Amino acid sequence: VTATMAAANAEAAGLADLVTVECGDATAFDVTGVDAVFCDPARRRAGTGRRVFDPNAYSPPWDFVTGLAAREPRTVVKVAPGLDHALIPAGAEAEWVSVDGDLVEAALWCGELAEVPRRATVLRERDDAVSLLTGTGAQEAPVGPVRRFLYDPDPAVVRAHLVAELAADLDATLADPSIAYLYADEARPTPFARCMEITDVLPFSLKRLRALLRERRVGRVEIRKRGSALEPEKLRRDLRLSGDEAAGLALTRVAGDPTVLVCRPVPAGG
Repeated sequence: VTATMAAANAEAAGLADLVTVECGDATAFDVTGVDAVFCDPARRRAGTGRRVFDPNAYSPPWDFVTGLAAREPRTVVKVAPGLDHALIPAGAEAEWVSVDGDLVEAALWCGELAEVPRRATVLRERDDAVSLLTGTGAQEAPVGPVRRFLYDPDPAVVRAHLVAELAADLDATLADPSIAYLYADEARPTPFARCMEITDVLPFSLKRLRALLRERRVGRVEIRKRGSALEPEKLRRDLRLSGDEAAGLALTRVAGDPTVLVCRPVPAGG
């Protein structure tokens, strides 16, 4: 069915004379006569549709997929966004793509197509904006205290291990080396993170947080978390909110301690 649809699409696009569609075993295809290879291995089990998380269980399997780059110097492989960095072939460029804050796909650009070790591509549909952040993926961001502004990096930046590069651009630091929240003294416009102003930093206490929000007549909260075991929806119910004001809550750890940051949004432009 897939091959038939591909042939129909090529004809509908007026490209039938340039496209040959073959249905067969991908591992038996001779790539020596082609200029480039694109491989999108199946990541669901045939018959059940269940997602496969072990790359060795992909179809074609991972050793075949990575071996393509050794045989064809222009190879692109579509992979799961959760791919372990340890599985990325040496010399390949790994790219993660997000759309409006949702991580949607990842790809490996191999051989002559690789330009940088890691890339985060952030797309914004409302104005067709495309933003790129690149780096080694091996740097570590400096650690410091909580500061006035909180940056929550885009998931493509986090998965590409480019938080340190973003921190350098924003003159920001981490408050915990294992959690990808960045803190800075200034609000700088960036497509790579959501920025909020921190109004309160509290050691997590449901009673204390509830009292603070009640005092400020907060009836609506946006809850985000990194490094916290708390369930946002359960916390929302437990807070028993009442009021006409809004606030943001970031559940996290600071120097290993459970912490809640009470925030307000920063207007576009900083």
